[in-house]
Amino acid sequence: MTTLLTLQNLSLSYPHKTIFQDVTFTLNQGDKIGVLGLNGHGKSSLFKVIAGLASPDTTVPPFIYDKNKDFTYFYVPQELTNLSDWDVENYFFEFHPEMKVLKRRLDKINELLGLGEGDFDKLINEQSKIYDELHKLGEDKIHAQYLSYLKYFGLENYERPMSSLSGGEQRKVALSLGLSAPQELILWDEPTNHLDLETIQDFEEELQGSRKTFMIISHDRSLLNNVVDRIIHIQRGKLRSFQGTYEAYLQFLQEDQLRREKELDRLNNMNRRETAWIRRGVQARRTKSKKRIEDYSTLNKTIQDLKAQAHKSVSLDLKSSGRKSKILISAEDLKLQFGSRTLFDSLNFSIAKGDKIALMGRNGVGKSSLLKILLGELDQTSGKVKRLDNLDVGYFSQKREALKDHETPWTMIGEGIDYVISNTGDKRHVASYLENFLFSSDEIKRPIHTFSGGEKNRLQLAQFMKHARDIWIFDEPTNDLDLETIGILEEELRSYEGALIIVGHDRSFINNVTDKCWVLHEGQLENFEAGFSQAEMFLEAIHLEEELKKKTPVIEKKIEAPKDKMTNKERNRYQEIQKEIDNLELLIASLNDQMVSAKVSELSDLQSKLGLNEAKLEKLFNEWAELEAKL
Repeated sequence: MTTLLTLQNLSLSYPHKTIFQDVTFTLNQGDKIGVLGLNGHGKSSLFKVIAGLASPDTTVPPFIYDKNKDFTYFYVPQELTNLSDWDVENYFFEFHPEMKVLKRRLDKINELLGLGEGDFDKLINEQSKIYDELHKLGEDKIHAQYLSYLKYFGLENYERPMSSLSGGEQRKVALSLGLSAPQELILWDEPTNHLDLETIQDFEEELQGSRKTFMIISHDRSLLNNVVDRIIHIQRGKLRSFQGTYEAYLQFLQEDQLRREKELDRLNNMNRRETAWIRRGVQARRTKSKKRIEDYSTLNKTIQDLKAQAHKSVSLDLKSSGRKSKILISAEDLKLQFGSRTLFDSLNFSIAKGDKIALMGRNGVGKSSLLKILLGELDQTSGKVKRLDNLDVGYFSQKREALKDHETPWTMIGEGIDYVISNTGDKRHVASYLENFLFSSDEIKRPIHTFSGGEKNRLQLAQFMKHARDIWIFDEPTNDLDLETIGILEEELRSYEGALIIVGHDRSFINNVTDKCWVLHEGQLENFEAGFSQAEMFLEAIHLEEELKKKTPVIEKKIEAPKDKMTNKERNRYQEIQKEIDNLELLIASLNDQMVSAKVSELSDLQSKLGLNEAKLEKLFNEWAELEAKL
């Protein structure tokens, strides 16, 4: 087994918290690692240290980053940057710095040649050298694979500006970048956020078949259980490594928790005896050895450490308003249309108290618009929506609009007083309330802008869950949440007596929390009373149907007399042109293959031939398109 890298004596701290303390970590070739831990406790920081984006603390002994001489990494972040600079096809260069510099210069040369400016021979010579450099870096093959993955994930308009893409489409670009990367190690930071179920499953299959070494931060337990074979769990500044699947690690944690509880009982019994002895007074203590007093101090510290390690939980005191009316919202012949596009039509449904509904469907089918209608933020084109008087609907948004960076958790939750008072009359101290959401006393007065994305998400849960609601709507609630918090959220939602609507793609979460499933598909709402397990078969059928459409060959029909004015000569040309295109594509492929093994002296000539034939191919495609239009 080849070791790719080893981190030794790793400590990393910030003004408000310690992330790592004297950590050692080893990564081996072929490892498929899932990285776990509470949000804000170091998962992304570990990636940044590996990628050289974070500088560890100066320590004695010093931090050591020992890596294999051939080690390379590719980091796929949660959020893509510099979107306004690129279209979809060329965004590839943003993640390949050496190629990016060459690409920028190449674009400038092509611009000058197009304008007829500059020294023509010099520019052509420089252009040829840049093509050579790009070829040496493997740009042609990597870029082609990137485009192939874009098409695989359903993004085929490569000329679209990156800034125009939705969150889900941006994640598909990120998946394509990571899967096409040639580096030895791929670092995936929450890769499935904002993705639909079908894309997540496609991504999962790619990881299962990959020979690459990868580390993945994800809240998707189904994904983790299916693709990783080693777990790294970050807790209190330390790393715990476990060889096995995510499910096996959960079993290990349960057994370890039982062992800790037995050990804690034993130590508490000892502590009671020793405390009674210490309290007898000075005369009694003089009759005992100094070592026993020292042992008492050590024992007490051990107990406190074990208590600190005990499994903490998040108390999500989600309230139901207790309204007795059964039907909360009903819709009849609901239709929504934007211009000439109809998102959905003839929707009929009702939401009753206690309903726990998963709202699913591909990105762009109208889920968010349907929610806005239910919230009263958007008017339907036609149809009726009936709501109970004074209906109270809570909306948990993945965008965290409710958070203000300059506030602290204390001021945000307390709203000027020291107690949280819900509309059911419950009263709790702000510090105690926030502690149930895993915020320690030294964190609750920090500015919100210093918290991680997951901590902000947990804080917004605390904010929204202070109050009772008739209906709670959760839009991607598990995004950025750590697995511990997701588990507690599941338990609370299962026992919640009000109505729930959950939009999300976390299969385990949806399956564990909801008992009904609505699927928006082709403008209609499919209702599955048996829940996600029943809907999953329908979703799989849709996916297979779409894949079949992609793979079904187009059967060429015999060309009959054209309806437009196409001459006999044009009809004959239309029949011949496809053969010419096929032959030219074979020639271009052959030239590309020759360039791989060609001598330096031969590259310029081959590049010139390649350019000429690619121009011919483009011209043939244009001619074919014009003839096709006449048919």
